[in-house]
Amino acid sequence: MGKKSFSDDDSDSNETTEQALIALTTRLRELVQNGSLDSRFAAKLVKRLKKEANVVAAGGKATTTGQKELNKAFEAVDVALRDHEAALLVTANAALREADDTTGSRKS
Repeated sequence: MGKKSFSDDDSDSNETTEQALIALTTRLRELVQNGSLDSRFAAKLVKRLKKEANVVAAGGKATTTGQKELNKAFEAVDVALRDHEAALLVTANAALREADDTTGSRKS
């Protein structure tokens, strides 16, 4: 199955817009922040949205304002993903410390 971009076809009425990408990215950020969406899955979706944003920009359908808003949305979701991953790391580290403390007190 070959990859084909349908955005090259001007008669296609189903084109991705900057506003749709902004809305999707913003919603992804919200879902990551409230823990409703796995951060690894969200990161993959963001990567795909960034590729689509590049297609929109290359197709000449992008505006300066839209690109700025989209970049802000991508930055916000990236921050949410980093924060979520950091929280997971802190939780895992605390669990390891607790396990070490429990194991250490049994040996004494």
